[in-house]
Amino acid sequence: MVSCVSGGSALIPNAIRSKSLFLSPIRITLTVGGSNGISRLRLRVSNSMVDSSADFARRIERAWLISQQPRPIVCSSCNSKGHIECKWCGGTGFFIIGDNMLCEVPSRNTSCIICAGKGSMCCSDCQGTGFRAKWLGEPPTS
Repeated sequence: MVSCVSGGSALIPNAIRSKSLFLSPIRITLTVGGSNGISRLRLRVSNSMVDSSADFARRIERAWLISQQPRPIVCSSCNSKGHIECKWCGGTGFFIIGDNMLCEVPSRNTSCIICAGKGSMCCSDCQGTGFRAKWLGEPPTS
């Protein structure tokens, strides 16, 4: 059974019938006590996993990079156009099999189903905006 005690503006969970407060890599020990009717709160946070501290450092570094970015960076994948040439039809809007383009067959609907015959697709690295956040790093090369 778990209860919450409000102390000032914070809610402090107390574990009843349990030795640990949370079942997580972070151990939190709360000691509430005092003399003369004055309550004292001591909070100790200890990290028991090395991976958690490495992840914490990575998240803090990413938050700092986000806060330091004055404006978005031009997407290098689409050259800030927001769209790239369809790899399936080569920008023609029609399926290409080997050296043959299927637009020569008038009885079939041969428009590219990947790009819907447009010849281009939304850039997956910038989601069509033409800009990338600097903290994301460089897009993967294909």
